[in-house]
Amino acid sequence: MTRAIWSLVGLLALGCHDHPHDGEEHAHDEEGGHEEGAHGGHGHGHGDGVAIGITRWSETLELFAEHPPAVVGQEVSFLAHVTILDGFPPLEDARVRLSMTGPAELHAEAPMLRSGIYRPVFTPTVAGTYSGTLTVIEGGEGSIRDFEIEVYPTQAAADEAHPGDEEDDGSVSFLKEQQWRVPFDTAFADRRSIRPSAEVTGEFATPPGGVAHVHAPVAGRVMAATSGFPSPGTLVEAGDLLATIAPTPGAPEDAARASLAVVEAQSRLEASRIEVERTQRMAADQAIPARRVEEAERQLHVAEASVAAARRAQSLYSSAQSGRGRGSWRITSPIRGVVDAVEVSPGEAVGSNDLLFRIVDPDVLWVRADVPEAWASRFVRDANASFQLVGDERWHVIDLEGSPDTGASLVHASRTVDPGSRTVRVVYALGESEDALRVGAAVHVLVPVGPPVDAVTVPRSAILDVEGRSIVYVQVEGESFAERSVRTGPTEGARIAILAGVEAGERVVTRGAHLVRLAGSSGSVGHGHVH
Repeated sequence: MTRAIWSLVGLLALGCHDHPHDGEEHAHDEEGGHEEGAHGGHGHGHGDGVAIGITRWSETLELFAEHPPAVVGQEVSFLAHVTILDGFPPLEDARVRLSMTGPAELHAEAPMLRSGIYRPVFTPTVAGTYSGTLTVIEGGEGSIRDFEIEVYPTQAAADEAHPGDEEDDGSVSFLKEQQWRVPFDTAFADRRSIRPSAEVTGEFATPPGGVAHVHAPVAGRVMAATSGFPSPGTLVEAGDLLATIAPTPGAPEDAARASLAVVEAQSRLEASRIEVERTQRMAADQAIPARRVEEAERQLHVAEASVAAARRAQSLYSSAQSGRGRGSWRITSPIRGVVDAVEVSPGEAVGSNDLLFRIVDPDVLWVRADVPEAWASRFVRDANASFQLVGDERWHVIDLEGSPDTGASLVHASRTVDPGSRTVRVVYALGESEDALRVGAAVHVLVPVGPPVDAVTVPRSAILDVEGRSIVYVQVEGESFAERSVRTGPTEGARIAILAGVEAGERVVTRGAHLVRLAGSSGSVGHGHVH
């Protein structure tokens, strides 16, 4: 058995050992109820005592508390486990206030007893039903409201209301100390409109012109521009100079021919100048017509251009041989974007059409998905789609139904079926790109393929596939979970419809459900422990 498995077994074994809270028994609900997003019930203590469980949630906090039946004139310890819902850690190093409103006003404060655990103590003086609120007053913020605490006039009345003989309901015990140490989370099942989707494979791409592969136009030596040589990650604008290339002679004698061409061009230039001077004198003596002068001047301009071209060619060959100087072939960026790859170094010799740079425009990304032919006829063009990166649990919505400001859109749904894969290509444009999104990366895509239905939904991560059955774990109380077999329906984004097995308003485990199952199979079932 690996070290990781031994560690997990040791963690789950915490539920099988006694670790009292300074003499307080931590008991568990035997008869968990659910009303307006809250659970409450009666738990057995593990001697003769009875503990009443309270489980409530706010937008930011979860409260799981236990207390013995409250009796007038007797001190009552309110053992509160407070969890921050964002990431599910315990509330650390804080101070809380318990406020009770009813036949009388009661208040009690307490610092942290242990990690995430607080124990305000109160002594009621008037019997009746109280509405409680637990508020974080130091070291954090938030409150949990509207849970009930019943105060009995006598011990006999409390014993009669809580006889302590309920049978074990078979729920799985997974302590807060265990939940806080592992990846864990819960969420409410809710009723909403959900559109059926088909999960297909896809990839990130860019629009035409979103990626530029810059190749060498000629063979030669790569030279850095005066502004320096680009490196991966450099932001460039269209037209920015990336490098220059000093061309390499096609044959050893090409350099000699270039030098000879300069001499020949200079000779033609001198001859043209002499001819211009001669024709100008003759025209002045009216020995020749004026057009002869114009022809001589045109020949002079051609000769001057030939000299300049020959000298440029000679300079290129000289710089290629010496490795210094600027070539006349300027390598510029064809698009605005980020230099994603640099395939050459300054001074390196390259061949014609060798890849020099790859530039990517990160501002606009497409998601391309291949929809099987069987689903293509049900594809809904104007409904939201979703995608999930490989190795990531989150689903990202391609919001076509929301505000136009999102920038997301359906670019194209192909009108043809690929004869090889029997799929139809669908392309979405993302409104905003993220650093985690990479061109060419594989993604899972949910494309809408039907009309919406009204159903109870839970996060997809709540579903466990166990021997062909779909199951979820419902949080009966703070540390008690019930396994439910469910019948699932359509999926949309991160949520899946539950056709049977879970009701709206029940709280389900969305992260760490397999650990709850492992705790149940290891024997941590019911309430046979204290802590």
